[in-house]
Amino acid sequence: MEIRKLSEFVTFVQGINQSRAEKQFGNQEIDYYDQASFEEDHKYYNEATQEERVNYLFDQEVSLDKCDVVISNSLQRATMVSGQNVGKVLSLNFTKVEFKSDLLDKRYFLYLFNNHKDIQRQKDRGLQGTGPVLRLTKQSLEQLVIPLPLIEEQRKIGGIYTESLKLQSKLSIYTRLLEQFTNSMLEKSLEE
Repeated sequence: MEIRKLSEFVTFVQGINQSRAEKQFGNQEIDYYDQASFEEDHKYYNEATQEERVNYLFDQEVSLDKCDVVISNSLQRATMVSGQNVGKVLSLNFTKVEFKSDLLDKRYFLYLFNNHKDIQRQKDRGLQGTGPVLRLTKQSLEQLVIPLPLIEEQRKIGGIYTESLKLQSKLSIYTRLLEQFTNSMLEKSLEE
């Protein structure tokens, strides 16, 4: 298996400064991709494989399409954009990952970035900042070195990873519902 620099396969696009954008575009309302959008996308990995294109107020580089990969700079986690966040604009808190070719599968990238132990160590070494919030810089992202199996193996690994995330999300919902049901039944039995 080959070991290659991530920058050979992707480029990273930083989000925009919100105050500068608001000055530039004046009164136009800008719908930013925020932490709530990221959490929503991270919980429910979408099934889509086709990318949807929309006309945007901003340069397409910082506007999001379905199936775009986005990194939360503060959480050092990546997710795939769902249909409900299409057209939102990246703020400085996020970095968009643009794939240069089909040699790196998007879901395999998500697995590597979020869970692969060696990548986690590399990310930890590349963190910068002061105080409680450390961030990954564009330069540290470009220096990440990844294992690169054949594309078929990447698709298999990425598919298994995203399916397990979907299952974890559903199990979390079921756990919460079971807890609510149990509490409701116990309270009801005390009332009788």
